Amino acid sequence: MTSTSPLLHAPAAPLRRAIRLLAAVLLAAACLGPAPAAAEGGQRPQGEDPNRHLRIPARLAEGQTIEQVYVHLRNPGAEGADDDALRARIAEVFGIRPGSAFSELLAEVALAEVRALAEVAAVELRLYSVAGGGQVALALLVTRVPEPAIAPPPTGAVATRRLGDLPKLWQDERSLVKLIVNPALGAYADRDPWVGNPGAFVGLPGQAREPAVAEAGLELGLGGVTRIGSSNAYVYGAASYVGSATFGRDVFSDDSRRTHVELEDLYAGLLVAERGSRRRFQLSVGRQKFSLNRNLLIGHVLGASNGGERAASNLSPRNAYDMTVDARLQLGEFTLQAWFADPNELPASDSRSQYAGLNFKYNDNRSVDASLTLLGVPRSEARYPLPDGTVRTREGLRAVNPRIRWSSAFRVPGLWVEAEWAHQWHEEFDMSADGGGVWLGYQRTEAAWKPAVLYRYAVFTGDDPDTATYERFDTLTGGVQRDWAQGLDMIKLATNRNLRTHRVEVSAKPLDGLELSVDYYYFTADTRNNRGGQRPLQTYGSGRLGQEITPTLQWMVGEKLYIQALATFLIPGPGLRDVLPEPTHTWQTYQISFYWFL
Repeated sequence: MTSTSPLLHAPAAPLRRAIRLLAAVLLAAACLGPAPAAAEGGQRPQGEDPNRHLRIPARLAEGQTIEQVYVHLRNPGAEGADDDALRARIAEVFGIRPGSAFSELLAEVALAEVRALAEVAAVELRLYSVAGGGQVALALLVTRVPEPAIAPPPTGAVATRRLGDLPKLWQDERSLVKLIVNPALGAYADRDPWVGNPGAFVGLPGQAREPAVAEAGLELGLGGVTRIGSSNAYVYGAASYVGSATFGRDVFSDDSRRTHVELEDLYAGLLVAERGSRRRFQLSVGRQKFSLNRNLLIGHVLGASNGGERAASNLSPRNAYDMTVDARLQLGEFTLQAWFADPNELPASDSRSQYAGLNFKYNDNRSVDASLTLLGVPRSEARYPLPDGTVRTREGLRAVNPRIRWSSAFRVPGLWVEAEWAHQWHEEFDMSADGGGVWLGYQRTEAAWKPAVLYRYAVFTGDDPDTATYERFDTLTGGVQRDWAQGLDMIKLATNRNLRTHRVEVSAKPLDGLELSVDYYYFTADTRNNRGGQRPLQTYGSGRLGQEITPTLQWMVGEKLYIQALATFLIPGPGLRDVLPEPTHTWQTYQISFYWFL
């Protein structure tokens, strides 16, 4: 007989109570902690980054679109004009501009270029989550020197022979080699999963009313970048494996223990970027994290499937697509991108889908961020069940996806407006589907806790069976939490198809690096016909599907530990209650996740 972990025999209720208690402690610590002190005269202390948002680790930002890049001088000089000139020079030498996909390896090389400047004594890179979405802002916090600095010697464990310098192995003015070491751990509990109908949704009528699990993940690998001779070209790449484990029965499976090890990153790239030039070319090929713009059609979360035999459905340690080709040419504020993406789906449900297209971006690094995506599906076995009983496939789908964000709208600092829309059609049959939304957000950046609020109305069309046109929107791999993944539990019942949503979010940052937010969603159906949705929801009982409330804590503790704690409550409406076989209940979910970035 094989032995099992004692955790597998522990009752779920104590684990669930422990998760709730830990979440409460984290929330209390966040709320009771001291607010950032302000200097006399209402000015921030010298050296503090005035533009900071919610700080995120570099590994979480990998592959995401950079919306803003700014340079902050920690010790500005007496002459403001000199400071402006130095900031402009640092930005030119750094070379990474809005519209790029963030790469930790390439960012390290760009930082080395900045450190080599005679006027720079030290520079720190910080990444922030842009208010209201999954894009990132990139900040350089620079300490200037009055006299030319001496070029620093090589660093890293190999150069210094100090284990404390790991995971960096070697870095000099032209090369970087580092270990990839990213462990993660989480605890997750539910009450009344699947709104009390687990038999209807996942075929587990005997599933516990209060399942609780522990999950773990570990990514190990090696990444590096180096300049080619004395040219302006660099080659870079990474290779890593991810191991994942689930202990306990989650909401998808009755297996009490699952482990899995699989290749994660395996890619190579080329960067051509002359110092100070506004032109930049980047090409990467292989298994890597990939997303487009705000993740409406193509996102990094669903680019690789977790759960099932791979375990860790909540922790989601794997993100890399099976294969991507990403080519970007930046010309000042404009970016032209050609791309191909083949997601890493679960073998048991692999739709063999592939996506390709063009992406055009404009970002002035001040107020306007706009993009236009053209997308096609050259291969797919994903099925579209039509009202007449026939079935079509995703292969041949086409889409156009414009988006624009206006920051400091109407010249009001902190006010932003955004709109995004996608239209889909098919080359082989009559299809016309639409999805997208409009945002209005405001953040009071001068206040100590930086309170913010946003509202979004989103529509994803469903199919009207009385018309000859197929109108049901196809989500593809889109959706990221607090972005286009609408409702942590609702998305398990109804993805962004046949859905209309009102979303309100309020947030505050009581401590540096910490954000508290509460999201409220009100869900309605676009049409009562839901053919192609979850098995028990082929028709909705009414247009009112339900509401979901999600308080969330995100905390970047120092530079290496990222914590996320949340609770979410899905209250089913008559659209669900009237068609499900068992009485419905509010689905409660509690999660605590810890991610280390060594």
